[in-house]
Amino acid sequence: MNWLLLLLAISPGDVYRDFPDARALTPAQLTGAIRAETPSGELSLALLSRGKATGPVRVFYGTSVAGPAGRILAPRNGGVIHDDPVIRFSAEGEGELWAYFEQYGAAWRRITPEWKTYWVPDQPAGGLKFQLRVRRADGLWAVARQVDGVTLLRRNLSVKLYQAGHPGAAALAGATEAAWLVGDDIRPVPLDQLGAPPQPGAALLVRYARPRAR
Repeated sequence: MNWLLLLLAISPGDVYRDFPDARALTPAQLTGAIRAETPSGELSLALLSRGKATGPVRVFYGTSVAGPAGRILAPRNGGVIHDDPVIRFSAEGEGELWAYFEQYGAAWRRITPEWKTYWVPDQPAGGLKFQLRVRRADGLWAVARQVDGVTLLRRNLSVKLYQAGHPGAAALAGATEAAWLVGDDIRPVPLDQLGAPPQPGAALLVRYARPRAR
């Protein structure tokens, strides 16, 4: 359900359930509810309980509703990871991992446990966060305590992001590969064929080799 990506109010400790159609909710499914959201914003629980709303809705519950348990095992707060890390977690049900990092603006993005960071731009020290969302078989989600202050440490390489077209020959000194970033779509392109961006708003990712320390 792509509309869920538009909802930003997902925080550690939240317990919620997603419904594709608000009219399908039963009174029992609203027991313990404290608020509800749709793609266009917050929805009155009174309207929801009276069947006056349609379309997808996310219902958040208070402490009277116990969500599934889970936690991230590695990395830990303030930890260091390297390229293509394995994010380890335990979950009472299905686990879904998200990472918060800078890539044409900072945002939460869903990742896999074997996170491929090949084209992730260099990050500020301690700038990464990880969040685990756990889904039980009954459809109830819970957000585990997140991991903060993680550093992506690279050796002998760097990945830079240029937000406005071709960076020029001087900026490409030492470059080994490049790719256009169009939304979340990464399109590799030969360094000698960069030309103009494929569409307005496209950014350029460039990988560089660093000299090895002697």
